[in-house]
Amino acid sequence: MTTVLIATCSEYPHPTPNLEALLGALRFMGVGADHLPWKTTPLDTFAAADAVLPLCCWDYYDDPGRFLGWIDALAAKGARLLNPPELLRWNFRKTYLLDLASAGLAVPETVHLLEPSRHAVEQNMERIGWQVAVLKPVSSQNGHGIHKLDWADRARWPVDLALTGEWLLQGFQEDIGALGETTMTFIDGVFSHAVRRVLKPGEWRANPQYGITYERVEVSREVVDTAQGYVGFLPQTPLYARVDGLVRPDGFMLMELELIDPYLYLEFAPGSADVMAGALLQRLR
Repeated sequence: MTTVLIATCSEYPHPTPNLEALLGALRFMGVGADHLPWKTTPLDTFAAADAVLPLCCWDYYDDPGRFLGWIDALAAKGARLLNPPELLRWNFRKTYLLDLASAGLAVPETVHLLEPSRHAVEQNMERIGWQVAVLKPVSSQNGHGIHKLDWADRARWPVDLALTGEWLLQGFQEDIGALGETTMTFIDGVFSHAVRRVLKPGEWRANPQYGITYERVEVSREVVDTAQGYVGFLPQTPLYARVDGLVRPDGFMLMELELIDPYLYLEFAPGSADVMAGALLQRLR
């Protein structure tokens, strides 16, 4: 029997509605599908499966080096990681946004701070003319460690803005509160469905812990084609991808391209879990 393991996190070891849909579809197709926390499950258990999906490893932000080591160790044991390790490693560092920008794809203007400091942040904001900017770690999840910095209020920036490691500084997208963030799920490189994250009034973070709500939305062919361009940039087609961004009257701008552990909202689109299960099995044949 074909076996598939979905890696979860310690905080959410139980399957979400999204994973319930996928697990149900896989089991209906005769697959031995289950879910286990990546931090506490023996590596050999994952390596013995026919495929491993890191779809719920939502706690790697507190030990990113360990997560990368987990990926490398599984690859060394010959495990079938989907998405493939090389895509996971590339997507792990948000500097991928600079790669996309270099290819002419629309992303927020981004500065990579190799030697971060408060002075470097101020210098770049003044140079570019940003009145509001967002500072985020190169590797993070769900808005952890992110700062919104108002130039006019810089005297009251957090006193603990002592930065280590690499960071990204981006121009703040003022319309995110009104627009919300549109997420588009792609399965095996093909658009499946879109969900909009509706932000709370006054909120600027489109992450679950900040009280967002969700609604299934239809997006235009033009928006889908633009989103397809980000997926098409990749050197190989991912089994799953989520393209998150802002749908504006003048076009779509990417905020994040999620290839590691995106919530795919399969429960919002009847039949999408079956499509993903079928695409996964096709890769194992």
